[in-house]
Amino acid sequence: MKTYIWNNYFEDVPNDPLQANRNQVTPLETARHIIRHPENDKDIDRTVPAIIHWVESAFGTEGMDAIKEQTWCYEPMGSHTARFASICALWYERTGDLEYKEKAYRYFNNATYSTDPNGVVRVGPTWPSSWFSDGYSDYIRHFLDGFAAMPEWVPMDQDHVLRSTSAIQKINYVKNTIEIRTFDKEGTVTIRMNAKPSVISINGSNKKENNDDWTWKRMSQGGLLTIKYSGGNEIKITKAGK
Repeated sequence: MKTYIWNNYFEDVPNDPLQANRNQVTPLETARHIIRHPENDKDIDRTVPAIIHWVESAFGTEGMDAIKEQTWCYEPMGSHTARFASICALWYERTGDLEYKEKAYRYFNNATYSTDPNGVVRVGPTWPSSWFSDGYSDYIRHFLDGFAAMPEWVPMDQDHVLRSTSAIQKINYVKNTIEIRTFDKEGTVTIRMNAKPSVISINGSNKKENNDDWTWKRMSQGGLLTIKYSGGNEIKITKAGK
């Protein structure tokens, strides 16, 4: 935080005894952890913006909204651009600062161009080959974090699970019904829905709309459903008309 010697993530781990390399993964993932656990940093309102602006300054790409990987591989890449965008989105979710919403939008937009029409995810705009860990793991996860932070970006006429504190083992979207099975029998699930549900059950037991079971936040169309469940991992959500 004080020296900005952010390194030791890529091939520099065994090859950089003088700590000459820099990367953006370590600071951005540190920022993600702090946003998720703000109790760990009393200076969060200075720490996270400082990290975001340092990464953009040190790894930004002239002429495009793209983030380079590291100083030893100073190339813009889709996964790292999406990572930067996701942190901006999460910070906007916390603060409401429109500067970070705009950054998230622009950098996510650029990152989408790493995906070809046939579904292949390239390393980046100057690197036509693919890296599985970057293109099919990190890349996608960052978009999921962004949509969870910006539910207004999710299609308003569809239902989508945005967040879950437990791994989702199965999900089934059918007309007016969503069925979810999670790994844990206790947790929280957030869903962007096109209409408010009428019945929510956990392992067949109906739950009431309150702060302990589930809440509904209205949006311009549909809203956000947050379910706090315990004692079971089979969640069924039913909308009126079923």
